[in-house]
Amino acid sequence: MFDFNEQEAAALVALQRGVALTERPFAETGAACGLSEEAVLTLVRRLLASGEARRFGAVFDSRRLGYRSALCAMTVPRARMAEVAEKVASVRGVTHAYERGWPEALPRDLPGGPGDRSWPNLWFTLAAPSEHFVEELQRLRAACQPYGIHELPATRRFKIDVVFDVRTRDRDERVEPRPPLAREPSRVAVLTETERAIVRALDGEVPVCERVFKAPAEALGMTEGELLEQLRDWQASGVLRRFGLLLRHREIGFKANGMCCWDMPEDAVLDAGRRVAAFPEVTHCYARPRMDVFPFRLYAMIHTPEWLETQRLYEHLTREAGLADGQLLLSVREFKKTSMSFF
Repeated sequence: MFDFNEQEAAALVALQRGVALTERPFAETGAACGLSEEAVLTLVRRLLASGEARRFGAVFDSRRLGYRSALCAMTVPRARMAEVAEKVASVRGVTHAYERGWPEALPRDLPGGPGDRSWPNLWFTLAAPSEHFVEELQRLRAACQPYGIHELPATRRFKIDVVFDVRTRDRDERVEPRPPLAREPSRVAVLTETERAIVRALDGEVPVCERVFKAPAEALGMTEGELLEQLRDWQASGVLRRFGLLLRHREIGFKANGMCCWDMPEDAVLDAGRRVAAFPEVTHCYARPRMDVFPFRLYAMIHTPEWLETQRLYEHLTREAGLADGQLLLSVREFKKTSMSFF
């Protein structure tokens, strides 16, 4: 893990928020952070080469592209965890897969701990084109028998888009508010084949250079200006969430990932979700269906460097948000974490 000076740390936050959709975005990022264009490029290349960054490229809103996704949960014996997790992780539409539970180093009777209860322990996110989602999930269910898969789709999104700030690594990570859209989004964007080709070209790792949009534009048979105009249009309508750097949170020091879950009456979820999402320590916040196997309605993700810090942060959030009846599931093993590949 590298050390970062103040200017580099500021640039790292700016790169995660998303670069400007201009011909030389790294020059603009550098100017705002007191660095040269070359220094920003060096920083990005260093992070990618070390594995501290996952990729540099576009982050699209999957729902606007006609995809459906859901958090899924399974209960798997520890002896078969690796085997079943491998089956899950091999599915292209699975972007995240974790074993979640309670580390042996922590007492089970701490607030948020499981006590004598047992919860689903294999959690993953599945995404697929809406018309194929049920079929994809059924295939995965068949492959993972006799272990059932519980589907917990998000019924409301309170917060997305994570920004890690290494200057606050000893406390938490910070999440920047998403700027308002220039236009009201429609439910699903209807894309031409050319537009789908743009998404395919940019949803993976885009080579980093001074004019980062020039080579992709040429490969697509477009001018750099035409590509930038399309990306700006998508950003204004919400199809493109950002074009930036995606970090690996564990590699930059945020090793103790936790999923906070609380139960409450259905009519209390909206206000509670807004309160929890307002905390800068929360990276994602969703409402999901309450299930007998996991009786919680509000979910929030947090990260700190150590398990005990994450548990204490859970206590803090629970108390300050005025919540009760909660549970903390810590991500004790990561099986897969990748970006969605569309079309």
